[in-house]
Amino acid sequence: GINVLSRSLMLLNLYFDDKLLGQYDFPDMIGQHMQQLCAVPEALLQSAYPGCGHSWLVRLAKPMYDTLKALCFDQHRERTFTETFIFPAFATLQVAATGVDESFRLEHGLDSQTTASYASNYVIVQTIRVMERHVGIGIRIGLYPKWYDLSTAYWYRDFLLSALINIRGSIEQERMERKAMELRIKLEEEEEKKKANAVTKKQIQKKGKKKGKKKEPSLDAVREIAIEEAARVSAEDFEDRLEYTCLTVHRYLCRGTVRYIAALRQAGLLSEPPPSITMFTSHQTRFEKRFDSFAMLPQPQPLSFEDYVLGSDFSAVRREDLVKSAGDCFRSCKGVIERLLQVVVAETDEDVDITKKRRNDDLYISVRREEAMALTKVCVANSLFLHKLSMAPSKVSEVAVEFTAHKEYCTLNLK
Repeated sequence: GINVLSRSLMLLNLYFDDKLLGQYDFPDMIGQHMQQLCAVPEALLQSAYPGCGHSWLVRLAKPMYDTLKALCFDQHRERTFTETFIFPAFATLQVAATGVDESFRLEHGLDSQTTASYASNYVIVQTIRVMERHVGIGIRIGLYPKWYDLSTAYWYRDFLLSALINIRGSIEQERMERKAMELRIKLEEEEEKKKANAVTKKQIQKKGKKKGKKKEPSLDAVREIAIEEAARVSAEDFEDRLEYTCLTVHRYLCRGTVRYIAALRQAGLLSEPPPSITMFTSHQTRFEKRFDSFAMLPQPQPLSFEDYVLGSDFSAVRREDLVKSAGDCFRSCKGVIERLLQVVVAETDEDVDITKKRRNDDLYISVRREEAMALTKVCVANSLFLHKLSMAPSKVSEVAVEFTAHKEYCTLNLK
């Protein structure tokens, strides 16, 4: 990774003169990010209610700055900083965001049942992002050394990724519905304007006045232009879609690994966790300690060890079906990665349409080709071992957990 001197220099210059990198208005950037990511209406960001509008963006600035600051630390220190400062800050922000949404509805007379919780959605999305990264770093630095520890980490990460995907999906649906409504209003206005122009034209003709002919666009042409504008994909939209696709990749990997481990347990190739790993702890205690920092967050609600036991219990599923299900996850993941590699192209001197593709050296992409290829190796290796398990389980005598292909996703090597 980046050495400590470079990280220190970045941290020193991250925020000074009350601006990000000394030149960007950070609250204004957060407002733009809220509009892009969560379809937050501009009226909410300009509200004059106490605690809303610009004052809300200013309040968001410190916790959001801390998420950037944490990236400049080494991974061990980042986890500590996140648990000590970022999680408590976001727990408070979630409560404040509820008040901002309520004030926005009161100010504009909106129904709470049909109006999205814009501020809350944004804060919760950022919260889950930090939580998911927190679990991923734990895997990288070896906090989950045994297969049963890894099973809890991937299971919890699957939950976080699913929650994030669901929220992003509902936000995108709300955005599309709003675009459709704006398009319908625009077309109705154009139709009314067309009718009014036709009436005016008849009145002029009756009076016998002659004017130079001015060709006006037909209603069909106006409709086509409006539809094209609504369907236009910006560079930021493409970045969001790329990130959303990456989330599905990680979810497939987590879900496939949990089911692969369950299949190995059913085959008797993994011994059950000991009732007491040491004199002072147990598998349940380790789970509770690993995810204890999530308990302070109102949303998403923390999961318990009982939830994990219930959610990872595949005893009612036949081993053949479980192996097939795990293999389907890895194959689906590989298919998504192949599509990613088609849009994240290698470095080239040719111009690239940034609304359709991105170069591998682009600063704003969610995944590099090198990481995508590493994730592909994990999918292929686990798929091959699953095939071996389905064909000749009796020939397997040992299972080795390896992180040679990727630092966050293991391969379960059958020997």
